[in-house]
Amino acid sequence: MPALAAALAQRLVTPFRGLPAGVYIQIVATMINTMGGIAKLFLPLYFLERYRLPYGQIGLLMSCYGLGAFGGSYLGGVLSDRFDSRHLASLLLLASGGLTISLALPLPMWSYVPLLIATGLADGSFRPCNMRLVLEPCSPTRRPTAQGLYRMAFNLGTSLAGITGGLLAAYGYHWVFVAQGTASLLASLWILAAYRRLGGPAPLHHSHQQQGEGLASPWGDTDFLRFILGLLLIVAVFDQMFGTMGLFLREHYRLGPQWIGYLFTLNGLMVVGLQVWIARRIQRWGLLRCSHLAVLLMGCSYLLLNAGSHIIWPILAIMVLTAGELLLSPTWSALVMHCSEGRQRGRYLGIYSAAWVGRTLYAPAAGTWFYGHFGGARLWWACAGIALLTVLIQHRPLQRLIRR
Repeated sequence: MPALAAALAQRLVTPFRGLPAGVYIQIVATMINTMGGIAKLFLPLYFLERYRLPYGQIGLLMSCYGLGAFGGSYLGGVLSDRFDSRHLASLLLLASGGLTISLALPLPMWSYVPLLIATGLADGSFRPCNMRLVLEPCSPTRRPTAQGLYRMAFNLGTSLAGITGGLLAAYGYHWVFVAQGTASLLASLWILAAYRRLGGPAPLHHSHQQQGEGLASPWGDTDFLRFILGLLLIVAVFDQMFGTMGLFLREHYRLGPQWIGYLFTLNGLMVVGLQVWIARRIQRWGLLRCSHLAVLLMGCSYLLLNAGSHIIWPILAIMVLTAGELLLSPTWSALVMHCSEGRQRGRYLGIYSAAWVGRTLYAPAAGTWFYGHFGGARLWWACAGIALLTVLIQHRPLQRLIRR
């Protein structure tokens, strides 16, 4: 029995071995940063209960954060082309921590507009730096594994944050902001101390002259921009998981909110349990094949919701949707790293991150408008159609990007 346990432990640990030390530093930083309490989820309740704001004003304030995160995603990529990403990531986490803690202060209402924009900028700018530090030190064949490990750590941290955030919110929403900000500050200190202990040169630093001479910009890369166009379409489909799907489950299936929580728990468990296993096989299966399959799984998963009114259909839908998510993230991350080789990689990663974050600016509004005018059943058919359109848009550009 001990031998069996040791063999099982060896099998579980093997996928995580052999990655560069910097990858593990970023994985730990991601865990620390995400397990603080998910402060942004509690902001609407904070504004409602403390300031008695109408829903419209609360939505506008949250849009300020989304706008900052969208702009910051590209800005962080640009800055990583100019400065050492290790120092930049630590500085951005430091800024994010301080700004998030300041949300707990008794501030006048108008001050939340610039504060939320600045917080979004710091949070958004950290994402491409974090992704670059996770993926760039790895060989191309190991990048999907590193991305899978990163997503597993992110989901574990988020799961813990849901628990800690809920407990702290019972004592006051301001404690959630303090906990989240403190977690970001600790992650910043961890990065600073860990890289100092690791030592070595700054391999990701590019001077201004190096950045401007001889490196191609993504804005002139037509194939990459067509890939991003398809990404903008399919992430809007993916985002329906967080909005209109809940409405449909409530109205069509008559499910209570606890079932929505159960389905999201299933999504998180699948990511934690399967992400690394799938990511390690991406290169073997092929980037093009995995990309198209992931898009089709995402878009067509919602059609299962039209199959009946038994709980099995939402369960199957979330499982198929999660399977697409598990394939998509490591595939596209590896693809962006591959096609940006010898180019302005920070800008490539910045545009890629901004496209993911930017879905919050249009996907919820577009989804609820379509749902209100045409109903959920037609929305799910539209999602499948958008997935097919995405495959058509991306097929030739992906072939050329992969051949680089």
